[in-house]
Amino acid sequence: MIVKIIKLPFKAVAAVLAVALMALHFVGAIALGLSAIVTNLLASVFLFGSVAGWIMNQPPIMLMQTVGIGIFFALAPHIAEWLLGKLTDLTIVLLGFICS
Repeated sequence: MIVKIIKLPFKAVAAVLAVALMALHFVGAIALGLSAIVTNLLASVFLFGSVAGWIMNQPPIMLMQTVGIGIFFALAPHIAEWLLGKLTDLTIVLLGFICS
């Protein structure tokens, strides 16, 4: 009985935090969906540019920079998706605590 009384304020805080995390996840998912289009286009531009630079015998350091930037833009949406997944995991844990 005393444990339920002790948990009650923590459950109230967890409920507010869970709502905030769900709102953050919603906004992040929308932003990720919209920005993935742009980042994939940028990745294509930089990677095709590095191929064109390789064909034109550009300096190797410039080719490595364009490849690195292209790979970054290609991987950025996947990293953001992974972070949103971790945010979802935290929200599920909080909802489990609230329901217990």
